[in-house]
Amino acid sequence: MRVPDWEKYLKEVLSHVKFKYDHNPIYVELNNHMEDRYEDFISNGMDKEQGQKEVITCMGDAGILGEELNKVHSPLVGWIWLSLRNLLIILILINLFPVFFLITSAFISVFETYEDKEDSPLVYTIDVGYKEKVYDTTYIIDKILYYEDNTMEIRYATWTNPFSDSIKWSLSISPEIYVGETQLPRRGKGWKSGSYYGRGQEFREDVPLDATKIIIPLIYNNKEISIDLAEGRMMANES
Repeated sequence: MRVPDWEKYLKEVLSHVKFKYDHNPIYVELNNHMEDRYEDFISNGMDKEQGQKEVITCMGDAGILGEELNKVHSPLVGWIWLSLRNLLIILILINLFPVFFLITSAFISVFETYEDKEDSPLVYTIDVGYKEKVYDTTYIIDKILYYEDNTMEIRYATWTNPFSDSIKWSLSISPEIYVGETQLPRRGKGWKSGSYYGRGQEFREDVPLDATKIIIPLIYNNKEISIDLAEGRMMANES
């Protein structure tokens, strides 16, 4: 409740408190205390006007109360506290920003889609579903697609632990395509999104229909992913 005489009294009290950033909490605390005293007076049969005046009497001299509060709410201590609080907020925001960026980039990456090749009919697909972990990065080979213009497409994804302290290796792949034991020339293009979770596509041109395998070297652990192109084919004219 707002009582003109109370507002005048509180304004006088606050005029003695030099640290203005504490004025609002002091005002709220004193006003609540005055309302409690007022309710007590009314419940004991005192009329409203007299009760409002009696509250101010009980609170004491505004100047004396203000000076006492000024000692408690020292400007020096107040500025130190305010500076430390603001510094803490800044540090929290600095630490939260990478997490926010990680969550945002991961959310966007999860909903990224592969680019469909529309300039040539599809011949067959192979659902691979292969996973290989290299240090703190997991490589996921999703699917192989082969087109009538002799283009082979490899769709894949990678997931890297964002909280790892280890070296972050290159996340792209370099597939090698073979006919028997003969490696085909590496011609084509590819792309890979750069977030902690991201998708990628590699296109290899001039790949014959009788290509037998794909080898994806994982040079950082001297291993390789081998995909048999003769197994698991789903022909487009059979789907």
